[in-house]
Amino acid sequence: MNYQTYAWQNAYMTAVCETDNGLMMIRIYEALAAIEQRRLTPVEPGSEEERALEAADTGLRSLITERAETSS
Repeated sequence: MNYQTYAWQNAYMTAVCETDNGLMMIRIYEALAAIEQRRLTPVEPGSEEERALEAADTGLRSLITERAETSS
C-alpha cells in the first residue's frame, strides 16, 4: 500500500488526538473545515485521497455524535 499524507490530515489528526474536552469540538470543526476546503478543488473519484476524505469526515461526525450523547 502506498501511504500518502495530505495537507488536511494534520487538522484531522489534531482533532482525533485532542484530549482536552474544552478544545475537542474546536479541533473537530477545524478538521471538518480543512476537509471542506480540500473539497473545493476536484478530487479524483475513487482515489485513495477521496476514500481518506470520506473516512475522516465520517469519523469526525461520529465523534460529534458521541460527544453529544455523552453531554446529555
